Amino acid sequence: MRRFAAGLIAAASIFALASIASAADMPAKAPAYKPPVAYNWTGFYFGGHVGYGWGSDPVEFAPISAVYVPAFASGNLPTSLADNARGVIGGIQYGTNWQFDRIVLGWDSDFSFSDIRASQSVTNATPPIVSTADQKLSLLTTTRGRVGYTLADNLLVYGTGGLAAGRASVISTFYQTACGPGSCVAGSDSKTLWGWAAGGGVEYAMGHWLLRAEYLHYDLGDLDYSMSDPRTPGNLIAASTKFSGDIVRGAISYKFDWTPWELLFGRH
Repeated sequence: MRRFAAGLIAAASIFALASIASAADMPAKAPAYKPPVAYNWTGFYFGGHVGYGWGSDPVEFAPISAVYVPAFASGNLPTSLADNARGVIGGIQYGTNWQFDRIVLGWDSDFSFSDIRASQSVTNATPPIVSTADQKLSLLTTTRGRVGYTLADNLLVYGTGGLAAGRASVISTFYQTACGPGSCVAGSDSKTLWGWAAGGGVEYAMGHWLLRAEYLHYDLGDLDYSMSDPRTPGNLIAASTKFSGDIVRGAISYKFDWTPWELLFGRH
């Protein structure tokens, strides 16, 4: 009986050693394939942009005092000047995205220095009157909501809209030699105007970097002021300019993997 048990133990030992040796000779099993992690748009971003803006609204004039009606009626004074404002615009942008499946919601704010402007000078021969006007949008800022859809994990198309504000200025003069030094009629104004902006764009993500192409239409309303003759202050001409236009721009941003709310209240 002891010999039989010893034989069984010996046979089991030989079989185990053979199994271990066979397993050692087998090729190593390749690790299971794991698909790449989808890009996540959630996070805070900050960056810069540059672009070009244009508009079509002129500085418009209309007589308030009857003394100027004949001059307008005879064509000696223009009814509008300095249309087709255009120029370069650039600045910074920042915002936050939240992703829900393929939908991306967020807000976007920007601050831009602008050289969108138009100037014009016209001389009427009889009698000789030089009419000039200059309009300029020097600053533009917007705060907008964004709604986007990911065509690919790292490719986003979106629409956007919200508030806009800008620093606008206008100056205009009507000069005639008979007036002597200075202008016969002059007026100007500069103020911050409020309105809205809306548009859309496409954004491409490369790791933490976001590349954007965007179109915006802005409308800040009218800047109204009066032109007066210093010799007869009661004689006025109403002047008005609508500050609205379109912008195309490119932007680059760096995205962080946190939102401002997570910084304040922590991740949950």
